[in-house]
Amino acid sequence: MKEKIINLWKKLSQISDTPHAIALGAALGLGWNFIPSLGIGPFMSIFSAKIFKASGIAAVTINLGTGFFIPVLYTLNMVTGRFILGDFLSFMDMEEELSNSMQSSLDGIEAVTNTPSSFFSLDTVTEMGAEFFLGGFINAAIFGLILYGLIWTPPFIKGKIQRKT
Repeated sequence: MKEKIINLWKKLSQISDTPHAIALGAALGLGWNFIPSLGIGPFMSIFSAKIFKASGIAAVTINLGTGFFIPVLYTLNMVTGRFILGDFLSFMDMEEELSNSMQSSLDGIEAVTNTPSSFFSLDTVTEMGAEFFLGGFINAAIFGLILYGLIWTPPFIKGKIQRKT
């Protein structure tokens, strides 16, 4: 897991674009993983990156690189949506939901790689409900902003330090 994150960071740092474009592209790519896109998330990531003049390479790299976490992200969507709509979960329930979701990710990785089409069903999307989509949009914005800051800040600070010397 740590190795995968390091490899993603190396790929992002090799992109020859502005820190803003890379960070925005990465944030958009991550955002599409919070919303069920029925298998077209990577294409939507590139398309939205081009609309916002962001890095399409960063968008698709992050979208594909964090795809493994989709069950966890979807669980966070449900928890966030329920919280916003007033259906609070106890801490133990949240912990259990996240634990089950992570285990599902680990157990299902082989199934996803062998038969990905079974996970992209319109029936699955329609069963999710308003709390899921509300949580998805909120989480996409929050985590997108966090990722934007994490990617944009180091080059910005480095540039400020180099200009002072």
